[in-house]
Amino acid sequence: MNAVLSVQGSAVPEKNKPSFLSRVFNKKKALKVAKVALPVAAVAAFFPDAAMATTTATDLMKSGDATVKGTFGKSSSVVKWVVLAEVVAGGIMYMMTKNVKFLFGFAIISTFITIGMSVAGY
Repeated sequence: MNAVLSVQGSAVPEKNKPSFLSRVFNKKKALKVAKVALPVAAVAAFFPDAAMATTTATDLMKSGDATVKGTFGKSSSVVKWVVLAEVVAGGIMYMMTKNVKFLFGFAIISTFITIGMSVAGY
């Protein structure tokens, strides 16, 4: 006796996967893009100089450059107080936790301050 089982179709309906274009270009994504693009376009229309970033701009902060260098430069008192506060905080944290990372943290911070000042031109 030869019994042959035949299946006429799947009992569970198969969902058709949407195409690539319908996944990329749908209403929801178009609205998200429009929410961002329309305000940018409006600002660009009303302020074309700001939108094009013309080279005729003047540096408004140039007059305060000497003040900033005097206050936050390499040899200023602010940098010395920041390093001193880091040394004190590192010592206190080491005493509380006995973790060497806190003790040597001031060396890392002072190195970053020195590198940052040289990159910034101070």
